[in-house]
Amino acid sequence: MYDVLINKNNKLPENINFEIVKTDSKYALDIYAEKNTFKNFKKLQTYIFEKYGFVIDIESGYRSIEKQEKLFNEICLQKGLKHTLKYVAKPGYSEHNSGLAIDITLFDNGRFLVDFEFSSHEIINIIEKNAHKFGFIIRYPKNKEYITGYGYEPWHLRYVGKKIAKYIYNHNITLEEYKILTI
Repeated sequence: MYDVLINKNNKLPENINFEIVKTDSKYALDIYAEKNTFKNFKKLQTYIFEKYGFVIDIESGYRSIEKQEKLFNEICLQKGLKHTLKYVAKPGYSEHNSGLAIDITLFDNGRFLVDFEFSSHEIINIIEKNAHKFGFIIRYPKNKEYITGYGYEPWHLRYVGKKIAKYIYNHNITLEEYKILTI
């Protein structure tokens, strides 16, 4: 169930419903995520703070189809269709529509940094080396754009469970490649 493939070619199946819960994100009110995604993010968040002293939080989690459509259209107007298709999923084809995806933010120097603002910060290496221990993968890794269809997004974490996350991490593959290998 947690290995469901949602991407440009695979819509979120209508028969899959995840339990969505409200998070306690300090970034914004009313951020939601799938129950186990949030539970394991809290463990990752605590680990990162206790071991490395960094404060991470959820910048974006579950999005309704309507919210995804609004976001897609806004980014398209701001940055154009080419950029939007590289970084934003169409409604129904976004992992955020499942609640299994979260975009993280870093609290640094008194403010939250989002997306590209911290994509070269050392926290990214820390997340990349530790996320799998808590069931997460970097969903759109560097140099895998030709497979995922999306640009590098080190802030976009996808919950797949510890066993699958460890396998993907140890083999340096994407969820798409994992699904092919396990058919």
